[in-house]
Amino acid sequence: MGEKAKVVELPESPEKRRRKLLIIIAACIVVLSLAAVLILSFSPVLAAKKIEVTGTKLVNAGKLAESLEPLKGTPLPRISESKVQELMGNQPAIDQIVVKAQMPDTLVVEVIEAVPVAILVEGDKQYLVADTGKKLRTLGKNDKTKLPKVKASDETKDPEKFKLLTGILSTVDESVLKQVSTASLSKAGFAELSLPKKRTLIWGDASKPALKNEVAKIFVKGLSDKYASKTTIDVTNPENPVVY
Repeated sequence: MGEKAKVVELPESPEKRRRKLLIIIAACIVVLSLAAVLILSFSPVLAAKKIEVTGTKLVNAGKLAESLEPLKGTPLPRISESKVQELMGNQPAIDQIVVKAQMPDTLVVEVIEAVPVAILVEGDKQYLVADTGKKLRTLGKNDKTKLPKVKASDETKDPEKFKLLTGILSTVDESVLKQVSTASLSKAGFAELSLPKKRTLIWGDASKPALKNEVAKIFVKGLSDKYASKTTIDVTNPENPVVY
């Protein structure tokens, strides 16, 4: 019989060995990353011990922080915005929250509040309202907030009409708005704003707010001299404003 044929194994190519090594390294990184996430998610080392609430003016930061006390002891990576919102409950004055982890043990909740544009007067109660017409909070008797007051009427009871008025107020320039004592909406849907010395600024509808602001600022500035005898400024049509 002849000699059996010998099989000689060729050495692995450098490229193949490199590819295997890279696969092993990548797998190790994935495993270590998953292990790190699990450790951080459940480790008491990163548990929340302090809670800070920032950005509040309309709501009480202390009371909000108190409502979040159940989160103490929970690892920071496991605290979600939805859980924070659930614990805070219904807060009309809050538009949005941003939850941040400040290592190693502090939970920071940044509050973004709605911007009030008017004060709704209903009988002996007063409410701060947003541009959407939503009530943000009740004002106390000694509250010194300076915003246009809107007396309850048939127009304010209609959500769409009230939203139209508050939406208009949100577009009025601050320099003009700070001089407005009361605001109302006519049956035609025109906003009328009361100024000092029994003067009236007829704003009209929600159209062309930028141009109306420019015209209104000029006329309001001239009330003390050039237009001292006038009582009404009508910027309904800002291209052709009327003072009388």
